[in-house]
Amino acid sequence: MNNRTFRIHDTTLHVSVQSGRQRENWGWQEEDWETFNRLMHALEACGFTFGKDPWIAERWPSLNKSHRLGSRATPAGTLFVKAESTPTGCSFEFFQEQVTENRNGGRWDFGKREKMPYLIGKAYEVAIRRATAPLVERGFDFTPNRGRLDPADYFGGRYADGPGGWPSTEQLQGCSWRLTDRGGRLIVTGEDRLFRDYDGRIRRGRCYGGINGMWLVRFGPGRSELRQLSSSELFDGNPAEMPRREIPLRKAIQRLTGLRDRAVKAEDFEAAIRYRNALRRLQPAEQVAA
Repeated sequence: MNNRTFRIHDTTLHVSVQSGRQRENWGWQEEDWETFNRLMHALEACGFTFGKDPWIAERWPSLNKSHRLGSRATPAGTLFVKAESTPTGCSFEFFQEQVTENRNGGRWDFGKREKMPYLIGKAYEVAIRRATAPLVERGFDFTPNRGRLDPADYFGGRYADGPGGWPSTEQLQGCSWRLTDRGGRLIVTGEDRLFRDYDGRIRRGRCYGGINGMWLVRFGPGRSELRQLSSSELFDGNPAEMPRREIPLRKAIQRLTGLRDRAVKAEDFEAAIRYRNALRRLQPAEQVAA
């Protein structure tokens, strides 16, 4: 079995490889710097520049060698990549800061690929092809993310007494987990439900799982067309009778707060005032910083 493999999850390239060399006086394996550096060189060849990761440098400067931050400018904004080397391999995580949901920035967002503007997304696709090409040439095997791409493998054989290897309704009910959607209707594996995606738009997907009240919802054949949602986020009805787009109040406040803070940091005070005023329409004035 080849122990030199790589896989791609969302926008992160995970490489599994060991150097076979022991680090002196430490007792554990040394990182495979050859693979790590080759991947950085491949990305540099398509426009990335690498330096210290400021977040790591500020907190753990002794890890600067194994943590690097790369960037490449595009017409739609900057594409970043966070590179990390460990004794068991390395990872390269791509992200952007133009469209974000997490108040701390795109680095901490889920669903990074979906949030990328078109041109940044195309730059990411070029980068991931350039990075994986030398791995294939050196004999690395590609390992699909079966747990994310093939719902039937999600539980790895656990709770598999229902149809298609999924938990049955009876089995889930025996665990006292919430099995009803937002409207109180029982969710059965394989049934369709509606949900609102990151952008507030309605999507229809097929539900699988139900462990701990969490459901895998598949709404298309693509790698990223899969969501893990709580039962309270699923509902039924006629989409034609619902608003085309509706962002939950909590998410709207988070987004506006992030936009306001970034505008202040960039000294774009006119924009900051607009975001502040929008926040005041959603929150009591005393909760919104001036």
